[in-house]
Amino acid sequence: MASPIGHSIVGMALARRLGVRSKPLLAATALAASLPDADIVAGWLLHRDNPWKLHRKGTHTIDFAVTAGALAGMSGILRAEQIEGERDMLRDALVGAAIVGSHIVLDAAPVPKINWGPKFLRMSLGNWIADMLIWGAVAWAIWPRQAEPEPEPALA
Repeated sequence: MASPIGHSIVGMALARRLGVRSKPLLAATALAASLPDADIVAGWLLHRDNPWKLHRKGTHTIDFAVTAGALAGMSGILRAEQIEGERDMLRDALVGAAIVGSHIVLDAAPVPKINWGPKFLRMSLGNWIADMLIWGAVAWAIWPRQAEPEPEPALA
């Protein structure tokens, strides 16, 4: 299981690897990668006595991730920027689906539980620290290292 921090940083790194370049769009990918956890907010609004009642139900499925991510990509909320050419909506839909879908993969990953320190959102401080270290390392490994290619100057 990953925290919102883990989901966000891996989503941003994946987005950057897939061609998202602008800072506002990278911020949008951080939110999109945590989108399946919107069920916690909905649970809190509908069931204040048990805000976790809806968690990991409909929003934690591949169907939701692919649909929500594809819609975000097609609408332009998440888009891969190209050096030249028109916007490719299919590519953007696939990028969006991969970013939101990363949430499902991270939640399924076998991360050890560390019961140390105070708890916040059902995770101990030890788990929050482990989460940042593990998913931070994954994000660092995914993030592209090569410099952006410079466009060739037009010949006069």
